[in-house]
Amino acid sequence: MDIKSRIEALLLAANRPISIIDFKEMLEISSEEEESEILNAIFNLQKEYENRPSNLVEVSNGYRLQIKQEFSEDIAKLWEIKPLRLSKATLETLSIIAYMQPVTRGDIEDIRGVNVATNVVKLLIDQGWIKIKGYRDVPGRPALFITTNKFLDDFSMKDLDDLPKLPELPDPIDISPELALEVKTDQVDEKEV
Repeated sequence: MDIKSRIEALLLAANRPISIIDFKEMLEISSEEEESEILNAIFNLQKEYENRPSNLVEVSNGYRLQIKQEFSEDIAKLWEIKPLRLSKATLETLSIIAYMQPVTRGDIEDIRGVNVATNVVKLLIDQGWIKIKGYRDVPGRPALFITTNKFLDDFSMKDLDDLPKLPELPDPIDISPELALEVKTDQVDEKEV
């Protein structure tokens, strides 16, 4: 049996991305020559899957087969469970963490201008999209949040460089200019009392 067929079988059966190290272990490969065969087989499979309803993609934790986006509505009908609906607050919080990490809850609140609800952070942690990296060395020792590899996998990214680029924003207009008070000394009446 050729290595390409064995790799494809592993990808079809896997419920997670498979790394090159995983392929080497599962296929019991130890030589560099056989490792290059794995990479060549993956490349050839990616070419073969270009004209199919699914793609072989590389994400942060390895390679996986996934259905192309244009078939998502059809596929969604297979599951009775409603897809996870994320509120605007949850998406804003996740975006701030992804772009500004590591950040504290206070940092997020400063950017958003409103308090971050506990259930928002809990939902993101429960989904496995964020985790606590450590604690800021300030009074109260607030938790520092970062995104996880599961976040990258679920949003089909290899690394954070795949995040969409933020648009350039114009310089903010000063909405509270100071009033210029000019006092002319020659207009002051001096009256004798």
